[in-house]
Amino acid sequence: MILTVMISGQERDWFDVEVPDDCPAAHLKDMLGVRIYGEAPPEGSQYILEGKFPEGLWFPVKDAQDVAEAGLREGCMVRIQRAFSTTTEEAPSFGRRNLFQYEWNRVMES
Repeated sequence: MILTVMISGQERDWFDVEVPDDCPAAHLKDMLGVRIYGEAPPEGSQYILEGKFPEGLWFPVKDAQDVAEAGLREGCMVRIQRAFSTTTEEAPSFGRRNLFQYEWNRVMES
């Protein structure tokens, strides 16, 4: 399947990636982390993978699932974000906060 990877809040910042339906979500997350951030998650942090249908809301994609089992389909969008934690367990972010923090800081400084 072909997924669109959003790399910032700007709609022009994206690329497509082709992955097999049985690709483990953890592998996709690691692959995207290296491509976007240039490294695997450093000690004390992790990447959170989320998916979205074109007209839907973002939902978490669990590491233990294949991308198809997680509900991702051809044409879905995915994104990863860095999360800093003292545990190795994956935890979704709740509440309203900007995924791309640098953009929020830039707006606040203006």
